[in-house]
Amino acid sequence: MNKRRNRGGFAWLAIVMMLATLLTACAAPPPAAPAAPATAVPAAQAQPAATEPAKPVSDETYVMVSNVAAHPYWIDAKKGGEDAAAELGVKWVYTGPADFNTPAQVTTMEQIIATKPACIIIAALQPDAVMPAIDKAIAAGIPVLTVDTDAPKSKRLTYLGTDNYQAGRVMGQRMVEVSGGQGKVGLASVPGQFNLEERIRGIKDVFAENPGMELVTVVDNKADDAAAATAVVAMLQGHPEINVVGSINAAGAGVASALRQTNNVGKIKAVLFDITEPIIAGVEDGSVDSTLVQRTYMMTYEGAKLCYMYNHPSKYLENWQNNKFVTLPNIVDTGVMVVTKDQLAPFKTAK
Repeated sequence: MNKRRNRGGFAWLAIVMMLATLLTACAAPPPAAPAAPATAVPAAQAQPAATEPAKPVSDETYVMVSNVAAHPYWIDAKKGGEDAAAELGVKWVYTGPADFNTPAQVTTMEQIIATKPACIIIAALQPDAVMPAIDKAIAAGIPVLTVDTDAPKSKRLTYLGTDNYQAGRVMGQRMVEVSGGQGKVGLASVPGQFNLEERIRGIKDVFAENPGMELVTVVDNKADDAAAATAVVAMLQGHPEINVVGSINAAGAGVASALRQTNNVGKIKAVLFDITEPIIAGVEDGSVDSTLVQRTYMMTYEGAKLCYMYNHPSKYLENWQNNKFVTLPNIVDTGVMVVTKDQLAPFKTAK
């Protein structure tokens, strides 16, 4: 009997211990949940690693072939190319005949093509004459951009410069203003030069809209200040009715000189084109009413950068080029600004 009791006691003890274990397990805190996997930051929110800009190809040469290259008008264009080249790490060369000499400009262009530069920027003052050389450069794989004056029939990639027709309209409107709408106008230009003919076309269209305005005559200033002075003096002597004169190119200092020589300062209003030290002096002393200033610095500054982009396209643009598409804009209008005496300060400090 005692053995049965002991066996029963052990059995009960085992049951109690089992229950205690189960109760302890139920009371224990649940195991920790596994750590959530790290969430990737979306690409749009991720901070890109700092990278150094690609090093430019320093052995590339970018060349501007000018015409009348020694004229002060080109100072800003030369500077624009220099600044862009310095930023890009390429070489900049400014060249061309010192005087107005298109055959010499074509010869210079041929010589430059033979050196195989990375880019040519040309002032196509007589587009038909320089077109064969432009097309030859393109055929040789050299990108060519025109500035100041376009050669629209050539294979050039881009034209950067003034929309000359619109600039002519701005000039014509200024002549309307200074004459009170009653102007007898004489102009000094270079016959046959495409950009200047476009400006004259714009002037004529404004005059057609203003019955009191008349274009009396246009004389040849040969893109030279001394020649302009001689031509304008003769023009004023032959047409005493003229009360407004204008120079369509950068030879405006000759117009101011002619007004002084004929004692017409203050009697005849002068509206000029472009900005040089003599023109600044004329606006300052009152012999010139105002001048239209082109953004020649931007023509070559942006031109060199566009050419560099063409030579070093992104993968996207490279695909265009591989499929014979031109990646550059066809025309970049840099526009004009009408500058009067009270607006001369920035141009005086820039020179």
